[in-house]
Amino acid sequence: MRRLTDRALSRRSLLKASSLAALALGLARLGIVEAASGGQGGAPDYGDWRDLYHRAWSWDRIVKGTHSNANCVSACTWDLYVREGLVWREEQAASYGPGLAGCPDFNPRGCQKGACYSDLALGPSRVLYPLRRVGPRGGGRWKRISWEQALEETAGSMVAAVAAKGGHGAICELGPEMDYGPHSTAAIRFFKLLGAPITDNMAMIGDVNFGGTITLGTAHTGGSSDDWFRSDYIVMWAFNPLYTRIPDAHFLTEARYRGTKLVSIAPDFNASSTRADLWLNPRAGSDAALALASVQVIIEEGLHDRNYIREQTDLPLLLRRDNGRLLRQADLSTGGSEEIFLAWDPRAGRP
Repeated sequence: MRRLTDRALSRRSLLKASSLAALALGLARLGIVEAASGGQGGAPDYGDWRDLYHRAWSWDRIVKGTHSNANCVSACTWDLYVREGLVWREEQAASYGPGLAGCPDFNPRGCQKGACYSDLALGPSRVLYPLRRVGPRGGGRWKRISWEQALEETAGSMVAAVAAKGGHGAICELGPEMDYGPHSTAAIRFFKLLGAPITDNMAMIGDVNFGGTITLGTAHTGGSSDDWFRSDYIVMWAFNPLYTRIPDAHFLTEARYRGTKLVSIAPDFNASSTRADLWLNPRAGSDAALALASVQVIIEEGLHDRNYIREQTDLPLLLRRDNGRLLRQADLSTGGSEEIFLAWDPRAGRP
């Protein structure tokens, strides 16, 4: 009997503590708002939980915003509900105009990566001021410094590196979280003026289509994502759009309603593979063999578009057998250019 009493008391204590903790968490954000407004008027007067709930659905104004250079590059438009200068909550905005005729539209765009950003902006893990590492890398030891000191040390180190090694003493690495606005433009222009190399914004996460870059001259080809809906056969090769392109993924799944075949080639049975008509899971490292075998079948069975290949790809370019490099004008004539590649002219019978 005593054990039951102790257990009941323990349970009551736990429930009481949990209720107080939940109320404290709910008031934490309100405390941030009050502090931001200068704490005028003293502590707010709350009756019960309904007052907290009603206050969560009140705001001063609604503005437009997005999350580029923060969580994603999709730049989805969001309605931001602002109260006392802080974003209180966010909501997807169905403000996109019509796209391709006969295709689903883009409304609304957004995902949980954007929906959580207003919480992250006020979360306890955010950096509030400049910090300088004072211990070994990975040791987690940091010292707070002023903005003036941070800017002076950063600028001093950069000037010293450029003075010693020229522009290659520095490097611009923005990573994949870049936008097309002034933030990224300013950084890229600054490093270009220094003569510093600028890495590809997708290279850091291995998301560059090297085959497309070499063959077509650009890593990002094709039209907008709603054009997927008009395709008859779509191959997602190491592509998991239900995780990485959430605002656009619906075009792929909706295309199946009009008979589009969706194929997923990935080592794991990922979220996008579950929506595919066919899932191929090649052994790691065998992608090149699978691709070459597919190309061989396409060519042998005449399934390719010759004119498109001649015009849009590097397939007609001549290859040197001795070193495996593409044949250049400089290989055939003195003073020729290293940047001019040669193809075979069947009418003239020469490169």
